[in-house]
Amino acid sequence: MKEHGRSKGKLLVAVVADELEERARDILREEGAQGVTILAGRGIGFPEHMTFFGITYRGAESILACVLDGDSAERMAERLNCELELLKPFKGLAFCLAVNRSGGIDLDLVRDAIRRRTPDPGA
Repeated sequence: MKEHGRSKGKLLVAVVADELEERARDILREEGAQGVTILAGRGIGFPEHMTFFGITYRGAESILACVLDGDSAERMAERLNCELELLKPFKGLAFCLAVNRSGGIDLDLVRDAIRRRTPDPGA
């Protein structure tokens, strides 16, 4: 497995309400992401949200994750948070984590592939 030194890659993690998953995938695709891993999850907020009958709300969530170059990851997280209104209660959150080392992933190739797929805003 080829290992690269310090990189400027980021892991984009988006936790979204289940009904927002398809739109989140569309946004990532539009922004040039080459792929995304999707996991099913359940979330509970604090303080707990009670429904009409006093039952605790445990929302179905999707967790989307992809490794990207730093600029692309931050741009995509910001777009997800804004367009899907993820910062509102029970909607979710998109954030990035630094990837200091990568094994088996050439982040320069990832960055170049995203640039080829992303439309030029000035065009």
